[in-house]
Amino acid sequence: MDRETRLRARKKALALLTDMDRTEAQLTEKLARAGFDEEAVRDAVEYVRGYGYINDARYADHYIEIMKESRSRRRIVQDLTMKKGLSGHEVEEALSRTGGWDERPLILRLAKKKLRTLHGDAEERRRKTAAYLMRQGFAAPDVMRVLEMLSFGEEE
Repeated sequence: MDRETRLRARKKALALLTDMDRTEAQLTEKLARAGFDEEAVRDAVEYVRGYGYINDARYADHYIEIMKESRSRRRIVQDLTMKKGLSGHEVEEALSRTGGWDERPLILRLAKKKLRTLHGDAEERRRKTAAYLMRQGFAAPDVMRVLEMLSFGEEE
């Protein structure tokens, strides 16, 4: 690899990280799409990692802290592994570092929001709300517990 290609790849990597934080897999993919060969991509990734500009563990921790306010644990794991390119092991480590959290307050908030948009009898609204929440990745027992609270009028 010539010096010019290496410098262009490094500059591109820095430019990509200026706009937003990315995982190593995302950065690698972007550089490859930009037409850089495997060696130039590897060099650029090592270069930015050496300066601490890319850190998958930090990225995962930050992503979890932000997203746990709006997404299920299962959805966060799916996003980090399938969309962000992290390994299951890296994601599990990040989840253990950020600690567990109770998803029921989030389920309750999303259920109330969904119920405002639904029409029909109570059972139909309950069924549609449960289906929506489970598609979002929430565990069925947690969804049912929250919906029971709503059905008995404790939160409605």
